[in-house]
Parts: sequence; structure tokens; C-alpha cells
Amino acid sequence: MAEVLGSQTFSIYIHVPFCQKKCHYCAFDSTSDRSCDFQSWLKALHRDLDIQARCLGRGSHQVTSLFFGGGTPSILPPEMIEQILLHVRKLWPLGDAVEITLEANPESTTYAKLKSWRSAGINRLSLGVQALEDHRLALLGRPHDSQQTRRAFAAAREAGFANINLDLIHGSPGHTPEMWEEELGLAMALGPEHLSCYALTVEPGTPLERQLHTHPWTLPDEETTATLHFLTQRLLEDQGWKRYEISNYARSGYACRHNLDIWLSGDYLGVGPAAHGRITLEDGSVIRNHNHWPLETYIYSLKSGQSPCRWVELSSLEEAGADCLLMGLRLMSGIPRHLYRELAGRDLLDGKAKEAEFLVKEGFLQLDAQTIRLSPKGLDFLDSCLASLI
Repeated sequence: MAEVLGSQTFSIYIHVPFCQKKCHYCAFDSTSDRSCDFQSWLKALHRDLDIQARCLGRGSHQVTSLFFGGGTPSILPPEMIEQILLHVRKLWPLGDAVEITLEANPESTTYAKLKSWRSAGINRLSLGVQALEDHRLALLGRPHDSQQTRRAFAAAREAGFANINLDLIHGSPGHTPEMWEEELGLAMALGPEHLSCYALTVEPGTPLERQLHTHPWTLPDEETTATLHFLTQRLLEDQGWKRYEISNYARSGYACRHNLDIWLSGDYLGVGPAAHGRITLEDGSVIRNHNHWPLETYIYSLKSGQSPCRWVELSSLEEAGADCLLMGLRLMSGIPRHLYRELAGRDLLDGKAKEAEFLVKEGFLQLDAQTIRLSPKGLDFLDSCLASLI
């Protein structure tokens, strides 16, 4: 990659691959193997940032959001978070209203860490709660209990966090609508600004998949899964929460800006092992990076002075348009029609008129002069709608 970033603003995603232990459902690129120390990862991460800064240009482009994801970023010594933010600030200016999110687990969150994170510039906390019932937490393999969640949330407020997300999962074995209604009530009672409510996905090769073959557990049937989904919408919207993406709800003004930028085809650097990024170059071409995994490969490549990633150019306008639909149709507000035209080189009706008109007629798709969006009905059949349009 020999050209520089074409846009004036971008986001940064930093992948922290370490966990205390792997949860039963987890298929993310993370490790609980502590044979690779934090310092080796941190040195590699700084080199990664330096290489990307040389490629993309430094100083003239402003960072609008930064997201520490994982893994479990809260497992790191807090001074490492501060060192990373200082390194980023040396390379690029951070906007005055920059959103800086850190994912944290309740068991590795302390008041001292929270104060340190807040002082370093973290202004949005995402707590990986997943459940508020201890039996479900144990079934999911989470390393905390519900009381630790309450303590972590209270400590975050005391430390000065005014923007807190809770991650929740529904649809685990034996999960009923009654249980979920109680958990959502407990989550709302804590008073967060944002809730991410995901349906459990059983990924191949995970401990949960193996356990489902050896334990007398059953996942909720299709009808119960649908009930859990619609119950989430009804309960949260009745209490004033705005659903702005398939699985995400926010109080007014608290939608996650980092994710919104990505879903609307914004530029972002992927830094750290297994991280992904998307960059628009000065000539208008779009490239994606996928950093090396496993962790040892990522560290070795940077120690050896090699690139930590594979860069792949989106090969056609059609591919760029498909990418735009894949990301943006997740949003309740949909995609600005002009954005799709810019990326795809044509209007949606120029290439997919028959398919789009069918989806409009059936009530799945809504088109006007400004916007391409799925209806609430269409969002419930997102994959099928995307298959028609791409």
C-alpha cells in the first residue's frame, strides 16, 4: 500500500486478544494462553500503529472514534491503555468530541482501573454482562456472577463514566421469555445509556457446540427464538429505548458512533492481531486489511519488520456497493442513497431494479429519493433481503 488516506477523518479499532478464559460460546480470535506476555503484544501493537501511520499519512487526518475490543481489554494493566492512547495521539490528532470505547468484563473491572481509564481518555464503557442470572452465566462459561456486574456498574458511575453499554445474550439453552423479561428489567434498572442484545449463535468448534451433544440441553425452538426477539423490541421501546440497529438500542444521543461510522462505510484502521480495517485511498479505491492471526504470527511479523496484515482491494464498484449494503442495511435508518451511488457507481435501481421493486412490493424494502432502508419486516429477514440485492 503506497498511497495515503483519502478522507480527512477515520476511526481506529484496537484488538486486545487476551482473556481470563474462553467462554463456552466464543469463536472470536482470542486466547487464554498466557505464554505470550502483554509486553510483547504491546510492542508489536506500537509497531503496527507506526507502520500504518507511515502508509496512510500522519497528523493531517483526525481520529473521530477509537474502540478497544477483544478478547477482554480490561484484563490489561491500566497503564498499557494509557500508553496506547499516548502513542495514537503522537501519530494523529483526536477530535474534540472523540468517542473512546473500552470493552470490559465485570470480574476484571475495579474502581482503580476505571479511574485510570477515565483519566486516560476512555469516555465510553462496554460491559460484557451477557446475562443477569447466575445459572445462565455459568452455562455460557462467563467468569463472573451477577453481583460482580452490579458492583462493576456502580463503580463505573462513581469513576465518572456517563456513557455505559451492557452486552446481553438471549436464546441460551433453556432460556424462556419470562426469564428474559426479568433480565431485561434488571438491565434497564441499572440505568445504562446503551444496550446490545444479541441472539446466541452456536459456532462450530466451540465448547458450547460440543456440550450440546453431550448434555441434555436444548436450544429454544424457532417460535421461542422469535418471541425473545420481538419481546426485546417491545420491552425496550416501551421504556423509551431507540432501536437503531438490528441488535442495538440507545437512549437519545447515545448510539455508538464508532459502529455507526463502520456500518455507513466509514474508514477505520484495524490494529492488533486478527483486526480488520477499511480504508479509502486518495484515488478513491477502497482496501481492506486483515491482520495476522494467531498472536505469535502477528508478533513475529512485526519483529521481523514485515507488514502485520494482508491488504485486499475491493476489486469492483459492484463489490463496493455490495459491501455498502451488507453493512448499512443493518441500520434502522438505512443507507443514504447518494452514498450507495458513490460507492457502487450507479443507483440501486440501475442494477437491481427487479429485485428491489419486488422487495418494495412485498413490504421488505423502503426506497425514497434520499434513503435505502429495510422495513421492520425486512430487518427480520435481513439475510434473505441481502441475498436478493447482492
